[in-house]
Formats: sequence, structure tokens, C-alpha cells
Amino acid sequence: MTACETIIVGAGPAGLACAAALSARGRAALVLEREDRVAASWHRHYDRLHLHTHKMHSGLPGMPMSRRFPKYPSRLEVIEYLDEYARFNDIDIRFGARVTAIGKADRWAVETSGGIFHASNVVVATGRSNVPSLPLWEGQERFTGKLLHSSEFRNAADLAAERVLIVGFGNSAGEIALECAEAGLHVGLSVRGPVNVIPLELFGLPAVSIAIAQQYLPTRLADLMNTPFLRLRFGDLERFGLQRAREGPLTTIRERGRTPLINIGTIERIRSGDIKIFGGISTTEGRDVQFADGRRDQFDAIILATGYLPALDALLPDFQQRFGGADGPGRGQLQPAGDGLYFCGFTVVATGLLREIGIEAQQIAASIAARPSVTPA
Repeated sequence: MTACETIIVGAGPAGLACAAALSARGRAALVLEREDRVAASWHRHYDRLHLHTHKMHSGLPGMPMSRRFPKYPSRLEVIEYLDEYARFNDIDIRFGARVTAIGKADRWAVETSGGIFHASNVVVATGRSNVPSLPLWEGQERFTGKLLHSSEFRNAADLAAERVLIVGFGNSAGEIALECAEAGLHVGLSVRGPVNVIPLELFGLPAVSIAIAQQYLPTRLADLMNTPFLRLRFGDLERFGLQRAREGPLTTIRERGRTPLINIGTIERIRSGDIKIFGGISTTEGRDVQFADGRRDQFDAIILATGYLPALDALLPDFQQRFGGADGPGRGQLQPAGDGLYFCGFTVVATGLLREIGIEAQQIAASIAARPSVTPA
């Protein structure tokens, strides 16, 4: 049994940022990480992944990203940055410690594969992208091609398929579809509902910089201001099979927690016909895929770019009482019950996830530092 003032669950960007922010205020923290390395999820992402936010908005507290990085750092550069961040801040990390339950009597008890840790405060920094979200459809078990989640995709060459269907229209779906199209594969995108698309940059400005400048405006007003520019940039997408969402991208992010596709070339490939748009999957049989719009095609592989779940119910015995049917903390709820259990990295924002993580980490550290330092006996 180990006791400390603050335990942080997860050594990804959120966990590292919280530990560094606490250290800057003279408060110690122990980070528990189930894997054997920092930023394990970034090691598992597909090869060509790049940040869609400019590096100037992506540094964590106390350490900007390297000037030698490009504007939009690659997956490997982000890993390099996070490794250096952990070393620079001398963060105390216990690797191989899988957290199985978090509960409280008179103090917090964090149960792990290696024993029980007690703390006055616990920061859950596992984020929203914790467990793959896997949709089901009729005949899914009868599909004889490859069926995988985007977390299992590495690159088009390793896929070893000529005809590939990507399910979803988020940034992972768009980037994977683009890579497969560039590799000369027959590519389909299965899109069930209305979508929003924004450019990586507009008039030479990163989209995230524009979102930051507009963050204090009512979201519907900001969307109204941006609509003419987005229509001019992308034109009529409905003739390619994409239905434009009634709400703008900023409203959709804030009210529904859904991010738009940040275009890095996917829309151009849709326009050229290299990526074909289909509706939702109705049923599969062998290599045949039938869609809700009545069309049918054959595919060697289906990639489910359908996102992730935070899966906090597996960690928190009081999950239902704490969140009342929601899948996690709401926007701005860093300490929902005011009982020393904090959450970092769960808010979907338009202004950049790493930037938001840095802000939340500073707020959490300030909250903990405002109270007397207490290490459970």
C-alpha cells in the first residue's frame, strides 16, 4: 500500500500536463500508467497521423513544442515531445500499473494490478479515446474480408487489400481514406448522417487560431459568420453524397460533442471520384456490402473509424450516481462532485485538445494547491 497527495491515472498528454502543473506549484504527484511507456496511445496510432492543430497551440504547460518541428507535427514528433516533456519535468511515473477501480471512504483508494494506492486527490487523465467504439449491423459476422477498428490500422500497405470501406466521417476516417486513395485503392466512405467540414487553414490562418479568436462569441453567431467562407471553400458537397449539417461546426462541437472533418485533401479526392460516398451499412454477406440507400458494392476490408468511449464505468463503482446517465464529465466539469476526484482531457473543443488539456491542467493544479498539502497516512 502506497500513500501520496495526488494520484494521476494515465501518462498521456493530460496526465503529464497535470503532473507538471502540480510540480510547478510545489505539489508532488504519482502518475500510474498501465502500459510500459509514456503516451502509449500515440504509439498505437496510424503511421501518417499529424496534429491538426498548429504547434504554437499544442505545447503543454511550461514547454512549447520544438521550433524544428513543422507547423503540424507528426505522430512521431508528438511522441518525441511528450517523452522529452516527462524527462524535463522529472515526472514520477509508475509503469505497468493498470488501474482497476477508484473509490473513496475517508480517502481515495486506487486499486491497481500492483496493489492499492491511497491519495487525497485523484486525477483521471485517461481521456475520451480510451476504448474503441464498435458498431453492429445485420450480417456483420458473415463479412469474410478484414474487419478492424481504426486503432488497428497502421498504413495502406499493411492492410493488404484492394477495395476498402471506411466507416465514419471524423478526422481518422478522412485521413485513412485519403491515404488509401493515394495508394491507389478502391475507397468508399460509409457516412450515416449530416456532416461539417472545415479547412486546415483559411486565408493562411490555422483553423484553430480562428476558433480561438471566436471562442467568446455565441457559437451560432460565429458559425453564421463563418458559413459564407466555408461554402466558398468547399462548394456544394451534397452532389457528392454528403449532407451538410444544419448546425455549424462550432455549434455541433459545443452542443453535441462532435468534431467536424478537418480537410487535408479528403474532399478533393471525393470530388475526383477517388473516394466514393455511401450511406450507412445495412447488411453484409461474404464480401458484399449493402447500404441503407440501396446500393451494393464489394470490399476486401472494412475499417471502423467510429471513435472511442471513455469507459469510465469500468473504473468508478459510483459511475451511474456520479454522472447520472452521461458517459463522463460535462463541459468544464473538472471536479464534478467537489470531492477531490478530477477529470482532465474529456472536453471536446474547437480550440485544440492539447491546448485545452494545458488549460485544464493548470486549473486542476491551482485547485489542489489552494488547499493544505495532505498525504494520507
